[in-house]
Amino acid sequence: MADFKPVVSATVGLGGYGQTYLNFFNKDVENGTNAAKLAYAMSSDLSRHQKVCDELSAKGVKLFESYDELLKQDDLEAVWLPVPIDLHREYTEKALAAGKAVMCEKPVAGCIDDIDAMIAARDKYNLPVAIGYQDVYCATTLPLKRRILDGEFGDIENVTLYACWPRDNQYYGRASWAGAYQRNGIWVMDSPANNALSHFINIMMFLLGPDLNTSATPVKVEAELYRANDIENFDTISCRVTLESGVTCLINMTHACEEAFNPYTVFNGTKGKLIRTVHYYQTETDKGIVRTERNTGDHPVWEHMAERFGKLVRGQDDDQIGLATLETSRVPVAIVNACSEASEVANIPADIIRTVNLPGEKTVKCIPGIEDAFRRSANEGKLLSELGCFDWTQKPGTFNMANYFHFAGPKGAAITP
Repeated sequence: MADFKPVVSATVGLGGYGQTYLNFFNKDVENGTNAAKLAYAMSSDLSRHQKVCDELSAKGVKLFESYDELLKQDDLEAVWLPVPIDLHREYTEKALAAGKAVMCEKPVAGCIDDIDAMIAARDKYNLPVAIGYQDVYCATTLPLKRRILDGEFGDIENVTLYACWPRDNQYYGRASWAGAYQRNGIWVMDSPANNALSHFINIMMFLLGPDLNTSATPVKVEAELYRANDIENFDTISCRVTLESGVTCLINMTHACEEAFNPYTVFNGTKGKLIRTVHYYQTETDKGIVRTERNTGDHPVWEHMAERFGKLVRGQDDDQIGLATLETSRVPVAIVNACSEASEVANIPADIIRTVNLPGEKTVKCIPGIEDAFRRSANEGKLLSELGCFDWTQKPGTFNMANYFHFAGPKGAAITP
């Protein structure tokens, strides 16, 4: 049970990822943590979710179709926003202006300009805003970061991250903003690196931050962007990020693959190595090899997230569970924006792409050999073009991120906000 009065909350959106939020609120009550009390819910069209609405009404949850009307509820303290990326800034600013705290889903926005506007609104109204990067709230995250800061692995010299998460035609057809640069004139920059796999760039940068509460500062990117699917933005990225500390981070991600390989991050230090996966982290030092399950602790990570957010709303400190702030969550978006300014998206030649048919009229477009290329890239510390294993790669573009406060748009794309 949380050691504070439950935060009277609303969730906005009942379909898609909003279902995950509703499942959490139900489990939170069942498990007795009660960090948040779901009192309100909103959808622009309640008739589309009749069964869910009936269940919520039976539990005493009041329903709205208007966000403005929802925000007029006097006892409402915080809104949770599992809404499309292009609505994050608008809905956050409206909530803050109405005196409500905000838990906003990741990524914060499609561009750093919108995030900076959200930071300004938070500071203007002096209200809490947190971001739903669940990995930061994991009970093992801050203890692991303390070990890095204490020098257990020596000086971190470089980091490699690669991930292969296949995504089919239905994934790209699920929403008008899927794989797009914009929706309704607002940047969304949907891609593996700014959506499904952004968690792993974010947690990498958080663990590399100079203190417990901040993330690392990137100063330069070298990027190669590729597209196998019929979308605007890239579905495959190979980039090298240089941090202010001098550490280099090599990132390879794709949705255009046949093999599913969960994100695999390796921190190489002068005294040892740290390997982080979806399920565990492994340390390799002079003390030997030790594997630890990531999601340890008394409660699952979503409950930790709700409790950490609740403490933030109640003005309570917590030095055991991390907090994904607007500032820390800005870093992965800045990296993705910089990569898009550095390099045009190159089309993978059609005769190279392999189409895999799946049940239910699903198809996945795959780049043959991309999985092995990513592994080799991590082992050799090279970008895809530097490996020489494909004849379709392009030289990386470079972008200096010093004083980076405005996203000018994707290189070569005749599109503006």
